Amino acid sequence: MIAVLLITALFVFISVYFFFRAEKLQRSIVLLKRDTAITQKENQIFSKSMALMAGNTEAFAKNRLQLLLKKTQNKDALTELTLIKPFIDSYSLIFKECLMKKGRLQAATKKCFSSQEGDVYKDFFETIIKKDSKILRLWNSNNFIGFISLAEALLVKYEEQSQKKLATEKSATASS
Repeated sequence: MIAVLLITALFVFISVYFFFRAEKLQRSIVLLKRDTAITQKENQIFSKSMALMAGNTEAFAKNRLQLLLKKTQNKDALTELTLIKPFIDSYSLIFKECLMKKGRLQAATKKCFSSQEGDVYKDFFETIIKKDSKILRLWNSNNFIGFISLAEALLVKYEEQSQKKLATEKSATASS
C-alpha cells in the first residue's frame, strides 16, 4: 500500500513538474514566434527599402548618363558611354544580385550584357574596365560596395572629362 502511495505521489510530482515545464516552454515558444514575426516584418521593410533605393539610384544614374550622352561630341567618348549604357541600364538588377551574394558583380554584369548584340561585354571590359587601374580594382572587388563605387566612378570619370573639354573649349574661344 505504501509502495502504491509512493508511486502515485511520485507520478503526481512528475506530472506537476512536467506541467509547469511545458507551460514555461510554451511561453518561450510564443515569445520566439513574436520575435520571428517582428524580424520578418523588419526584413520585408528593409528589402522594400533596398529595392526602392536601387530603383531610385538607377534612375539618377540613367539621368546622369543621358545628360553625358547629350553633351558629348567626342566620338571616342560617345562610344565609351554607349558601352557603359547597358551596365547603367541594368543597375537595379546588378544591385540586387550583388546585395544577395558576394562575388556576383562580374557574373551579373555579364548576364546583363548577354542580351546585347555581338561582343559588347568584351568591348566593355577591354575598353572601359581594363583602361583605368582604379576602375579595374573596383571591378575586381566583385562585391556590392565595388559595384556602387564602380558605377559612380564611371559616371564621375566621364563627367570630369566632359567638364575638362568644356573648360578647354571656353578658354580656346576666350583667347581667340
